[in-house]
Amino acid sequence: MSASQSRDTHGTNNGGANDGPVSRGVLASCARWVAQPGTGIFLLGVALAFGVLGASEQLGRALSTMKQDNVIRVKGVAGIDLVSDQGSWTGSVSGRALTLGDADAQRESSLNALRKYVLSKGFQESDLSMGRVSISKDYKRDDKGYSTSTLEAYDLSQSVTVRSTKLELLETLSNEVTGALVKEGFEVSSRAVKYTVSGIEAAKLQLLEQATANAYERAQTLARGSGSSVGALVSASQGVFQIVARGEDASSDQGISDTDSIEKTGRIVVTLEFAIR
Repeated sequence: MSASQSRDTHGTNNGGANDGPVSRGVLASCARWVAQPGTGIFLLGVALAFGVLGASEQLGRALSTMKQDNVIRVKGVAGIDLVSDQGSWTGSVSGRALTLGDADAQRESSLNALRKYVLSKGFQESDLSMGRVSISKDYKRDDKGYSTSTLEAYDLSQSVTVRSTKLELLETLSNEVTGALVKEGFEVSSRAVKYTVSGIEAAKLQLLEQATANAYERAQTLARGSGSSVGALVSASQGVFQIVARGEDASSDQGISDTDSIEKTGRIVVTLEFAIR
C-alpha cells in the first residue's frame, strides 16, 4: 500500500471514530431533557394544540359543507305578450353636383318634397325631426382606378325621422315614399319602421315579480319532495331581458330588443337561493 493510500484510510477511520461520541452525546442530552420534571406535560400540550388546530380545520370544512347543503338554488322564468304602440321611420334625401351650392339646392328641394309628402299622409309637423347635413367629396379616378386630386362632385345627404303612434301610416309611408318621390325626380331612400313599447319599464317590473314568484314556487316543490321547507332568501340575481318577435325563442347573453315586430314577447329568468329547513 502506498503512503497516500495509507493516509486516506487513516483519515477515514478517524472520522468514523469521532462521529460516534458526538451522536451518543446528543442522544444523552435529549434523554436528560425529557427526564426533567414538566417536560412530558409540555410535549402533551404541544400535541393537543396541533390536534385542536386539525380538528378546527375539519370542523370549518364541515360547517361550510353544511351551509352549502342547506341552500337550494332555483331559476324562475316569466313571459308576457307585448304590443308596440309607438313607431319611428327614417328616410334620407341627397343632392349631388359639381358645386357645393348646386348639391345643396338639390338636397333642399328633395327635403321639401319629402316633408310635403309626409304631411299629406296624415302626419303632423311635430312628428318630423331633421338630422344634420352630411357633406362628402368625390374625386375622379384614373385609368388604373386610383383616386386623383380632381374633384368630381359634392355629395350632400340629410335624414328625416317621423315618430308617431299611427303604426299603419308609418308602415305605408315606409313602403311607398321612395317610389312616389323618385317618379317626381327626387332622390329619397327609406328604412324599415322600428316598433317600440312605451310602457316597457312597467312590463319589466311585472316580469320580475312573476319570475320571482315562479322561482319560489319551484323551491317549495323541491323542498317538499325532500321533506324540507323553504326558509329566507339568501341571494338573488337577475338575467337579461329578452324582447323578441311573438312566437320566436331567440335569446342572447347580452339581451335582445326586437324593433321589427309590432307584436312581441318579453321574457326574463331570475336565479334565487333560499335557505332550507
